[in-house]
Amino acid sequence: MQPAPPPQFGLIVPGRSMVTEFQMVDSLKCVTTISGDVSEVCFVLLAQLPINTSAVLYYTLDGVAWTLLGAVDNSKPSGIFRTPWQQIQAVQVGVSLESSEAVQNLDIGGSGVEERRAFARKIAQDLFTFLTSFATTKEKIYTSEMLVVPANVIDRWIQRFDEKYKRDPNFYLKT
Repeated sequence: MQPAPPPQFGLIVPGRSMVTEFQMVDSLKCVTTISGDVSEVCFVLLAQLPINTSAVLYYTLDGVAWTLLGAVDNSKPSGIFRTPWQQIQAVQVGVSLESSEAVQNLDIGGSGVEERRAFARKIAQDLFTFLTSFATTKEKIYTSEMLVVPANVIDRWIQRFDEKYKRDPNFYLKT
């Protein structure tokens, strides 16, 4: 009996054991299924890839439409990726070995810095929109618009934000 080849990839969900068992679909693609309720995953290389090759991580909720999550390669052997499947029972995750040139054309963000900046800007925009719903003009006192808000407005915004987040953790990306 031949020993099983060592795993090439690992998928880590915080608080769970690392998943290294993937079923081969063809010579360049493999899949695994994990239970949902996952806000982020860490995808790691456990072995060197061929030169100019990347491992691209995809997911599907329906078994048909695959969505790009991120990629790793020998120069960046791990990555943490946010997921949009928090309230899903199970999700199928696929890995595809692709040329580094093809992966560059996928326009995957490098370090996540821009993603975090965009995230912070979306949150700030949500707060600004909420606060401006209280806007009033005090023409007799000031020559410019003045924002008058109730003392508990930030508490109300946080409560509203938490409720929206419970329904859809990615709601801020859709506005």
